[in-house]
Amino acid sequence: LLDHEHRVHHHNAAWRALTGLRPRALRLALDGGARCHELLPLAVCGEGCVMGQALAAGRPTRIDEVVARRGDGEEVTLIVTATPIDDRWVMESYRDVTAEGRVQRKYQALLERERQDRAALERAVAERTRQLTAAQEQLIVQEKMSSLGRLVAGIAHELNNPINFVSGNVGFLDEYFQSLLGLVFLYEAAPLPPEVRAAAEDFKRDSDHDFLVKDWARLLRSIRAGAERTAQIVADLKTYSQPQVGAIGECDLVAGLEVTLHLLQSVLAEITVELDLPPSLVIRCRGGQVQQVMMNLLGNAAHAAGAGGWIRVGAHPDGDGARLTVRDSGPGIPEAARGQIFDPFFTTKEPGQGTGLGLAISARIVRSHGGRIELTSPPGEGAEFTVWLPRDPPSPAPTPPA
Repeated sequence: LLDHEHRVHHHNAAWRALTGLRPRALRLALDGGARCHELLPLAVCGEGCVMGQALAAGRPTRIDEVVARRGDGEEVTLIVTATPIDDRWVMESYRDVTAEGRVQRKYQALLERERQDRAALERAVAERTRQLTAAQEQLIVQEKMSSLGRLVAGIAHELNNPINFVSGNVGFLDEYFQSLLGLVFLYEAAPLPPEVRAAAEDFKRDSDHDFLVKDWARLLRSIRAGAERTAQIVADLKTYSQPQVGAIGECDLVAGLEVTLHLLQSVLAEITVELDLPPSLVIRCRGGQVQQVMMNLLGNAAHAAGAGGWIRVGAHPDGDGARLTVRDSGPGIPEAARGQIFDPFFTTKEPGQGTGLGLAISARIVRSHGGRIELTSPPGEGAEFTVWLPRDPPSPAPTPPA
């Protein structure tokens, strides 16, 4: 709490810690008339003074990412807010966002490196496609890496840090806000001079105080729900990317479909997805490879259906195996293209929108499990892919590149 001469009349322990002074030394400095910018210099002090801007505007003013130097010499990044209270007092708050800034910079650097790696990989794939048809097996591995493997390896781990930061602090934020509200209610119940009471009522009205009191709990619930949703996405990415290329074990196809649908939520946002699934459908397979088949089929169906379209996904026991179906409302596959649809590098998409490897990979994976994949596409009625997998794959089963 400052007066208009920049003298500090009240502060909390967090602000004192930023100055680096012990309580007695800080009190002596304040009693000696020290100004706020002498105790905690900000990069905006002077012409860009936050308090000066707030007084000139006559309303609360906030400046993000203000660099300051703590008393121990370390630079920190703050969000500074100045709120005029009356013709004498100004309240300033400082939020330390140094850690968030570091995470954000690391995240941006990771994304840029990922973009560069992906661009370099796509150039390499295009070059080898033109020059060496014999390099097909290696290109399949690179397609898997470029579609999700590198993304999961680079980003999913980094996302855990900010997610945990948000989740771990929402509870504290709830407690702090309740404490602050308790303090406000205590002041409201106390006898105050008429001019202070009037200023407080004006500030409450200007800041929409009644709405804030009612809305803060909903806001915290939204933050917590968002953090939990993001954590679920990261968990699904990790589940999808587990290295299961050569390991045959029990796999719940329904659970795998649900994970894949979660990962494709942004792609399916404007598409109606109809599900016909049992509670579970367990077979023995290479789980990671089968999930890749699901990802390829659902991704292709979403591209074909487009915004406003629909996709129907089914999974059912079928004899001594399981049957998966993915049908879309797209334009279907032309008769002339159906004989090539499972060939490597053949695609019906526009140039630059696909490599033509997705269905080729899916067919090889299904065949390696002793299964089959079929296409039905009546003219103008979309396309339906049916995958049949045995309950137990043949032993030994050849392991294709994934």
